[in-house]
Amino acid sequence: MATSVLSSAPMSWGSAAASAAGLDADLLNKISTVFVPSDDAIKAYVASSGVTTADLASGSGKTAVTAHVIPNKTLTSADFPSGSSTYETVAGSPLIVTNTGGQLTVSSGSITANVIQADISTGNATIFLIDRVLAPVA
Repeated sequence: MATSVLSSAPMSWGSAAASAAGLDADLLNKISTVFVPSDDAIKAYVASSGVTTADLASGSGKTAVTAHVIPNKTLTSADFPSGSSTYETVAGSPLIVTNTGGQLTVSSGSITANVIQADISTGNATIFLIDRVLAPVA
């Protein structure tokens, strides 16, 4: 079920990134909250960094992809309290979600992305479409 949601525009590149990093099974079988960069965000990131989908399967690439996933929770926009809350990602890095009057942003390190579509349910996961890639691949 998650694969079909991720494969639809504007998240097809997000699906390719998840597949390359080996996350498809996690999205289908485990409870999680996933912040998926839009196709435009991934294309812009690839153009500026030179990273390829194949790079996402390697160590730093997989860490970058998994830095977008909060494990063991299917959070919806209503679950994020006003202000900022910090969550640990599958990568083990902190992810900060800020709720300002119902508008959500998500930050990792010095990168902040806006949530452009929230609460996409896949059964075991809740997906939030964001406008930037959060964790750079080194």
